[in-house]
Formats: sequence, structure tokens, C-alpha cells
Amino acid sequence: MSIRRERRMERRIPELNMASLPDLIFTVLFFFMLVTTMRTVPLWIDYKSPEGTALAKLKRSPTTLYIFIGKPSNEQGGVAVQVDDRVVPLAEVERQVTVFREQLLPDEQEQMTVSLKIDRDVPMGIVTEVKMALRRAGALKVHYGASTPEYEPKHHQE
Repeated sequence: MSIRRERRMERRIPELNMASLPDLIFTVLFFFMLVTTMRTVPLWIDYKSPEGTALAKLKRSPTTLYIFIGKPSNEQGGVAVQVDDRVVPLAEVERQVTVFREQLLPDEQEQMTVSLKIDRDVPMGIVTEVKMALRRAGALKVHYGASTPEYEPKHHQE
């Protein structure tokens, strides 16, 4: 009787070479850093911000709504109001703010801030109407945008 030998091959899972993994991760990370753009609000109005002395920078946040008030860019007369990226009539400001507020989570609604960027030549009556619309919409945190005055070094006379 012949002895039959069965050879059993041990099966092993081949090891994965992890040496190139950090290179791959940094390449993908670098790619996403290059192709990602931050959302910016296109300006449809022209405005020259007033100058201020005690200024604090407002941090960009998804809970910040930007409102620009100034002359339309298309050289028409009058004053235009831009809420985020849309030019809206003055009567529409309250509804736009309410829609923005309702899109936020309840915790974010308390942190909602409105940034007003107003041309220095806009009549105060229009600014007051916008502020009243914000009050009716429940947007009570308001930040006024301004620029620093031009720095003019003083020369010493000797």
C-alpha cells in the first residue's frame, strides 16, 4: 500500500506595504488644499466704508449674514441693498434675514450675527429702515463694518 502524502500548503495573507501610505495621504491632502475655495460674497454694489478708530475684526462664520448698502454697480442712481449675494428691495430685507435665520440650527440662531457694510454717503434713513427690519426678523447682533483711517506718518521738523 502506498503512503500517500498530502502536502498542505499553508496559506498566508500577504503583508501590505505601508511605506508609501504617508506620501499618498499628503498628496491627496495637498490636492484638496489646492482645489478648495472659500466662499466669498460677490459684490453687486459699490461702497466706501467709513473710517473708525476702535475696530475689532469679525471672524468668518456660517452664522454671519452680510448686508451691503450702497450705490448699484451698474451706475444707476439711488441706493441698493445686497443681502449675502442678492440685491433685494428694502422691503424684502426682513424676509431674507428670516429665511437665513430659519436655515440655521436652534443653537446657531442665537449666535447669528449680521455684518452691515454701509457706504459712507448712504442716508441715515435707509440705514434705520434696515435696522428696523433686522429687529423685526429677530437679528439683534449687528456688526458695523469700517476701515482704518489712512496712516499718515508725521514728520518731525528739526
